[in-house]
Amino acid sequence: MAITNKKIEDTVKEVIGEDALPIVEFLKEKKNISEFIIAEKTKLDMQSTRNILYRLHNHNIATYIRKKDRKKGWYISYWTFNKKRIQELINKMKREKLDKLKEQLDKEQKNIGAFFICSRACARLDFDTATEFEFKCPECGSLLNQQDNTKTIGNIKERIKKLESAS
Repeated sequence: MAITNKKIEDTVKEVIGEDALPIVEFLKEKKNISEFIIAEKTKLDMQSTRNILYRLHNHNIATYIRKKDRKKGWYISYWTFNKKRIQELINKMKREKLDKLKEQLDKEQKNIGAFFICSRACARLDFDTATEFEFKCPECGSLLNQQDNTKTIGNIKERIKKLESAS
């Protein structure tokens, strides 16, 4: 499966944050670019640039090598975008989302008719928690009503099906 620019952007936004996009965009097709050049070309200060680069590195989206500058005597990092890692992250996030949805579906199915919701939609509680609050909303104090969770179950099943069929 081809990794599109949109998939790269969406993955970086979700995992690292939107502030990393200019750096990823700049690094995309380049290898071993100095952190100083990255900062200059993306018009970010050095501290922000390094912060983002290290966040990218923590998820293995960017790799670096360090070389000592012969003239100045300090180390400079040269960065490369790791495009292969994006697909791995997409697969990992998909698995995690599926696991959470399946867990939620299991809980919903085991507790059919045992959820209570505030009339103002402040809170949704299971039976045990609702009894602790004497069937009153912990946010606004209004009475909790029993909720038919069959629509919720259907919605979760639909989301699972969509995620499983997505490439």
